[in-house]
Amino acid sequence: MDVEKSTQTEPGEDARAWPLRGKTVAVIGGDGRELEILRNLMAEGAEVRSCGCPPGASEIMGHPQYAKLARAIAEADIIIAPVPLITPTGAMYAPQWHEPLYLDADAFGQVKPGALLIIGTSTPVLDQLARERGFHIHEYGEDAELMILRAPTVVEGAIGLAIANTDVSIHDSQVLVVGFGRIGFSLTRLLLAMNAHVTVAARNPVQRARAWEIGATPVPLEQLADAVSNCAMVFNTVPALLLTRDILKCMPPDVFVLDIAGSPGGTDFAAASELGIKAQLGRGLGSRAPKTAGQSQWRGIRKIILAELSQI
Repeated sequence: MDVEKSTQTEPGEDARAWPLRGKTVAVIGGDGRELEILRNLMAEGAEVRSCGCPPGASEIMGHPQYAKLARAIAEADIIIAPVPLITPTGAMYAPQWHEPLYLDADAFGQVKPGALLIIGTSTPVLDQLARERGFHIHEYGEDAELMILRAPTVVEGAIGLAIANTDVSIHDSQVLVVGFGRIGFSLTRLLLAMNAHVTVAARNPVQRARAWEIGATPVPLEQLADAVSNCAMVFNTVPALLLTRDILKCMPPDVFVLDIAGSPGGTDFAAASELGIKAQLGRGLGSRAPKTAGQSQWRGIRKIILAELSQI
């Protein structure tokens, strides 16, 4: 005879097993990484809804995505937006959605007061809406642990784009990395392992010393014009306009420029086009390995959610 499993739990057991039970979470935009986040949210007891995610979201949730962003956000306790937030067109990053989505006043028209928006990097518009509508924003794009966890997939994606857009090998090529933060460090290390001749341009002398230690040639940003003069590839990781028209003019005509910095990037793309320089904005590079990157992001997001809930 089958024995029915007891539904009784010890005090506190439910909270440990299902820490997000009773919470409604909206996952908006993104790519395959957000599918992993949806799976983990459900595994921890959350009621999930989505808009702008890839088609697989409906199968994971067991119900369709919302057609409108405002409907998904309305009454949600927690809203999770992608790390690469705003595209050059001003729309939210949602590459597999059928129409542009905008994080504006209409989208947050029915937001729940006290709701938590977890986002890579906020915008002035969102900051103003948060003050007006009474929701909270937690930015995690620069979270040190999460950035380190994300770095391998971002860097692999950048290398893949460089290979696809050049007709020379990385091996034995002159390569410049602008910026030496967490992504810049990981990118430089991999390029060196591929036997590229890597120059690192960085403002911080400690970062330049670190670049020298691992085998790169460090230069200050003031020498950027000289540093780009013989490069086959340039990777920018600094979210400030450093690759200006004047700097681009110093590059070889067959150079490939990949900008993987956060919004707004650091390259004058209009000038690059006019000068005939092949330059590309790298967004959503973590989507190259969505399962790995999604799990890494979830670890950071989960810590944020549980920390925020403990303060309520």
